[in-house]
Amino acid sequence: RLMKPDVIDRLGDAGIATVNVAVDSVKDRKYLPKALEPIMPYFKYLVSRQHHYGYTVMFNINICRNNMDDVRELTEIAHDHGIATDYHINESPMMEQDHFKHLDENVTYLTPDDYSKVDDLLDYLDAKRHNEGYKMVNQSKHMQDMKQLMRGEVPPWKCRAGQNSLIIRTDGTLAPCFPMYSATHDWGTVENPKFEHAQLDEMKKECSKHCLSTCNYILAYCYDTKRVLKWTLKQAMHGFKGSSDTIQ
Repeated sequence: RLMKPDVIDRLGDAGIATVNVAVDSVKDRKYLPKALEPIMPYFKYLVSRQHHYGYTVMFNINICRNNMDDVRELTEIAHDHGIATDYHINESPMMEQDHFKHLDENVTYLTPDDYSKVDDLLDYLDAKRHNEGYKMVNQSKHMQDMKQLMRGEVPPWKCRAGQNSLIIRTDGTLAPCFPMYSATHDWGTVENPKFEHAQLDEMKKECSKHCLSTCNYILAYCYDTKRVLKWTLKQAMHGFKGSSDTIQ
């Protein structure tokens, strides 16, 4: 809600590449404060200036128990404005968060009664991309894996947190990902990062069983050497006459 036109212009002048707008509902509601309607004038300005500055815009949408109709509507709004979307399954905090006051009776958390509805929603979204060309960041496999995530069965995946992505806390210290925001391990600061692959790999043996970060899932896809080589060979067979593949 602070992304007013003058801020958008300053970010554009600075050369920002992508603006990922987190919205979970269309109208402002008690349990869904990340709403589009209150920021609609800023959003329209943001979209209108993307070709001038060269950045891209996308919606980041969290699938909750009480916003599945909103997810569909936000997807259509994004499509109408020519921007992409990405999706997440709403999860409770991975680590103990003493300051978090919304764990009990949280109406956004998914329950077993919601699983079939989420399955249908994910299938609906995937069909929109495949059949109607909607711009979506999530792979088909990621959407299928999200079904398993909410059932507590995350399939193995290679998280890239701390390698190709990181979190900068408000005090300048670093963390590999947002779920680790409150972790006490010393990963250094902006001026002196201390990420070590061995420590991260050991940590991820456990935490990746309970997390399916869209950002790091896509990074894992992009940094999969075998997939890149396979894609390159496919393009070579077509004489490198433009990309003939998309994320599946």
